[in-house]
Amino acid sequence: MSFGRYRELALIGQGGMARVVLAALASARGVQKLLVIKELHAEFAGDAEYVGMFSDEARLATRLDHPNLIQTYEFVEEAGRHFFVMEYLDGQSYGALLSRTKRELPLALHLHVLTRVLAGLQWAHELTDLSGKAMGVVHRDVSPQNIFLCYGGAIKLVDFGIAKAAGAQVKTRLGTFKGKLSYSPSEQILNVAIDRRTDVFAVGVLLWEAICARRITQGMAEPAILHRRLDGSEPAVLEEKPGTPPELAAICDRALQRDPAERFATAAEMQAALDAFIENADLRMTDAEVGSTVARAFETERSEVRRLIQQRLESPEDSETKASLIIAPPASSSSLDTGSGSRPSGTAATVGVENILAGSAAAPKRRPIAATVAIGAVLLASIVGVGVSRTRNSPPGMPSTPAQAPAQSASSRVSNPEAAMVDVSFSATPSSARFTLDGAPLEGNPVESRRAADDKPHVLKASALGFVAEERQVRLDRPARIELSLTPEKGVATAPHATRVAPAGDEPAPRLKPARPSSGIDESDPWAGKAK
Repeated sequence: MSFGRYRELALIGQGGMARVVLAALASARGVQKLLVIKELHAEFAGDAEYVGMFSDEARLATRLDHPNLIQTYEFVEEAGRHFFVMEYLDGQSYGALLSRTKRELPLALHLHVLTRVLAGLQWAHELTDLSGKAMGVVHRDVSPQNIFLCYGGAIKLVDFGIAKAAGAQVKTRLGTFKGKLSYSPSEQILNVAIDRRTDVFAVGVLLWEAICARRITQGMAEPAILHRRLDGSEPAVLEEKPGTPPELAAICDRALQRDPAERFATAAEMQAALDAFIENADLRMTDAEVGSTVARAFETERSEVRRLIQQRLESPEDSETKASLIIAPPASSSSLDTGSGSRPSGTAATVGVENILAGSAAAPKRRPIAATVAIGAVLLASIVGVGVSRTRNSPPGMPSTPAQAPAQSASSRVSNPEAAMVDVSFSATPSSARFTLDGAPLEGNPVESRRAADDKPHVLKASALGFVAEERQVRLDRPARIELSLTPEKGVATAPHATRVAPAGDEPAPRLKPARPSSGIDESDPWAGKAK
């Protein structure tokens, strides 16, 4: 298959929304340039939402122009097809290298990689549109799988597919979470306002893992990860590895603060702190040294990929045979994101050029709707229903893959009569407060929605930075309006209690009375206080 002047050579990977292929651009006298093309699946070409999400990604990607960010050259819409053209990266993901070497890498290499990632993030965070207006870019998925290490030494942050940016045509769906749970701070999980400090937190997790030589969530199930992340009770570096230089531990601790205001204000600020430590500790490393390390670790795979590419370049252009560049690694590689040894959701679990978009190209990660990961009610309900522990003795471990909420079948949607729906309104002061219902984040304040009526108890929670969280059990069996007023920080949170919601109408619903404080369980706002 061809893409106009681009000739497809091999499938790199495909997911629910798009496929990624290696392509060649032929020019005079047999000169050919290798490129990568990401194409929206044909079945979505007529769907405005999917096309909008795909064009949002392309619109941002084509603006990225920095040595530590993947380059995108053009976005094409022709003959009902939508695709964009990117640079070809010859190397491996940082995640693949960690897996292949079992994290037995010098600290200098980790620190050099992270300073390069921070440099790319700083440029993206400062990005403006053509009129000079700040775009407010937040990557939202900084993780080992989205950091690419080229054999030649280039270090690239890739996959801005779920990045937040001003002017996007498609907004995040209600009740969805975008990113990888292990690398996401509280504000991203709670679906409240995020900014560049969200990415700083993710780099802080990467730094913690580099110092401690293990995943910060190793062996942990999702509810436990959520408890510790929202509570800020994850172990500090010096608790996990007492011999860590205090200056480096302080950098890591600051990046991992639960309150964004206590983190580094910018990626550049964190990079400067790391650069100063690297210089003082004499831990300098070069891009070329990083590239050589990757090349040695993947020498066999590199040779095989080169052979497959050359074979395809020499085959007739009209040949129907397409070489595959997906080469399965040893079984140990696939245990990077899970403790089960199964293929991780956010990882390509392959080596070679299929890791160009390490994750976005892989079928498990790019789900059919904007690469979102639905946070099921069973996960966050385990937090809001029983409170959050502030102990630091939770077992360390690795997360299982976040499960996508099952799609509602067409038959079940049709069978829901209009009479079974109720209009509900949730509002809270301060205006910065955000809600979760049965653990699923809701967008906005106030929240106006139409929901299926039922007589079951539901847990409604409102949280805001600097205020004590409020929880209530409510029944959505009739149209209703709920108004909450949060208490300033350092108050005592209340346990949930059963409340039947008053009908909506001209008269405002009465203020819900707080129940007696719970005993032995701290249910205060997870933002209150320091993370460490």
